[in-house]
Amino acid sequence: MVKLCLDDNCYNLTKQLAKKLEFLSHAKGYLDDASKCDSEDSERVWKTIIADEEKHADLLRTQLAIEMK
Repeated sequence: MVKLCLDDNCYNLTKQLAKKLEFLSHAKGYLDDASKCDSEDSERVWKTIIADEEKHADLLRTQLAIEMK
């Protein structure tokens, strides 16, 4: 049986995961803009930020799955 995840902890994990994913959708656009401007430094910055935020989103996703077991 699946545990309903309605506590503050699960809410916080879900909310922050949604925020991370929304940010990532914007950041990928920023990376495209940097690429169009031929700014290698800006591209590198956005790629680093995106990689870090993807790791954070994966951590949140994994923890949420654990909490829902």
